[in-house]
Order: sequence, then structure tokens, then C-alpha cells
Amino acid sequence: MKNKTDNKMELIYQSTIELLNEIGLSDISMSKIAKRASISSSSIYFYFESKEDLLIKLYFNLKDQMHLLMFKGVTEDMPVKDGFEKILRNYSNYIINNQANFLLMEQFLDAPFIRNNCNDHNGGVFKPLYPLFEKGVREGLFKDSERNLLITYSCLPFVQIGKEYINGEYDLSSANIEKMIQMSWNAIKA
Repeated sequence: MKNKTDNKMELIYQSTIELLNEIGLSDISMSKIAKRASISSSSIYFYFESKEDLLIKLYFNLKDQMHLLMFKGVTEDMPVKDGFEKILRNYSNYIINNQANFLLMEQFLDAPFIRNNCNDHNGGVFKPLYPLFEKGVREGLFKDSERNLLITYSCLPFVQIGKEYINGEYDLSSANIEKMIQMSWNAIKA
């Protein structure tokens, strides 16, 4: 029964992602999601209490998936620079290989609904980076500045370039990713 439930939820999530990227948060409805998923609206309400419940759970699901991919191969004992580079390389690959999810996360992060209901203000999607940045500051590798500023200057350029990549305005080649990683490192190094 668990597999059937997981499959149905995945179908609902995937249909929601597609619709949100097509029509946006303001025009989404449970009936539109049900129609896209080829299931009844009552089926969705079996899994989710409301549209808001579905969107919040989808947000956290996508965020968890992104974090798993971002931190793949990163260990606590890894040197800070190696961890920093690995995370940004993984994040670049996430953008390339999960474009619909990336775009949706951007919509979610700009939506007051998500900000107000997810208690995710302090660091948001990049919050798991804080320990690495704390270690970098302690070791004298990073500027001794607010962690959110360090993360902003090193990670958010990847978000902007990711959007440009998806719009066909930038090539996220390995060479360009390496340049971006070096520029991000230089922006925050002590």
C-alpha cells in the first residue's frame, strides 16, 4: 500500500510542478491539479488537507531533494574549500538536471504564502550551508561577516545564472561552472 500511496503522491507532486511552472501560484487549483494528474479531486484530498497543505509539503519535498543532491559526497571532515566547491558544483548540476524543480523553488521563495507559512526565514534553502561557513570563518578562510551575507555573495549568483541558463542565455559548461565557483570563493575569502 505504501508504494501505491508514494506513487500517487509523486503523480500529484509532478502534476503540480508542471502546472505551477505553466500558470503560476495564483492560478493553481486542486481541480486543475486533479485534471492534470488524471485523478479525481477527492483523491487529492485523501493525501492533502488543502491546496496550501499540498504546496507547503511540495516545497519541503523539493527542498529536501535539492539538499540531498547539493550535499552528495560532502563530509564534515572535508576541507572547507573542497566542501564549498563540491556543494556549488552539485548545485549547478541540480539546476541543469532539475530545471522544472529549480524554477518552482524560485517561485516558492518569492511567494509570501510560502515565507509566511513555512517558518523557513532564517537561511531558507541555503541554511544547511551555515556549518560550512562557520567553519570557514573559524579557520580564517572566509571574511568574518554575517553568514547570510557570505551565502548571498557566494550562492545567489548561481541562482541568477541558473535562470539565464534555462532561458538559453548562458552556457553552464564545466569550464563556466569552475569560473563561477572561483569567483564565488574570491567574493568571500578572507
